[in-house]
Amino acid sequence: MSSVWLVGAPAALAAAAFFGAAGLLQHQAAHAVPERVPLRVGLLVELVRIRGFRYGVICAALGFALQILALHAAPLPVVQPILVTGVLFFLLWGTLFLHRPVDPMLVLGALLALVGLSGFLVVAAPTAGSSNIGGVAVLPLGLALAGVVVVCLAIAARVRSENRSIPLAVATAVFYGVTAGLVRSLVTQPYFGIEGLFTHWQLYAVAVVGPLGFLLNQNAFQEGVVGSVAVGIITVGDPMVSIGLGVAWFGDRLTEGPVAVTAQVLLLMLMTGGIVMLTHRANLMAATIRESMERGS
Repeated sequence: MSSVWLVGAPAALAAAAFFGAAGLLQHQAAHAVPERVPLRVGLLVELVRIRGFRYGVICAALGFALQILALHAAPLPVVQPILVTGVLFFLLWGTLFLHRPVDPMLVLGALLALVGLSGFLVVAAPTAGSSNIGGVAVLPLGLALAGVVVVCLAIAARVRSENRSIPLAVATAVFYGVTAGLVRSLVTQPYFGIEGLFTHWQLYAVAVVGPLGFLLNQNAFQEGVVGSVAVGIITVGDPMVSIGLGVAWFGDRLTEGPVAVTAQVLLLMLMTGGIVMLTHRANLMAATIRESMERGS
């Protein structure tokens, strides 16, 4: 049996489990501190004092290490569909440790989104292009992505609290996808190493974009009463942004042809439908929780 199934697939599944646990712990911690305006560092200062949040960071680090191991043993089209099951582990851990009842509609929405994304990755089968990008090539798309983040933050400032996690999660997915693209470019440089690490501009971009994405992730968790929405959007959005950047920045190629393109479009529609269902159901649950809290007070 090849290393794909002996090492890659089990490592990816374990990584998804740790990512799901990290999301649950961070979501719980985010609701234990006062609300903060998005991208204010004070939120992290408050969160670091909470033991559950620190455990969540450890789980995320272990998940990342297992993801690296999985990618060394198996190709991306095998690893990524397994990794996106992190949202299902989020729901599972919430059921087991927080004694929440399983909501079939939430699970169905998550499954539709994950099947859509996983199917897209398998059909599209992205093939790697160049690893070299320059600041000039990055600038136009970088500005466009920055514009998307600004729009998301503006929307978050104007919508009702139960919907605020949606634009914040979209913005987080953009940050995470950009971070992944920058890390890919950095570690594949021909002279990458400790002695030349600080000569690459990508390192300084990651040092800014990565922490901002993590901070915005906590804002998304803090706003969302039902964390599966934010987890689902980030889990699905992160690889989609990464794939888009791979095509735009590195010249990656997706499978072409009328049948493949049609299948990709249908699978993206299925993924979108799952996210819509997940969001709608979570909003109904949030309204029920809010009414219950109001009656209790």
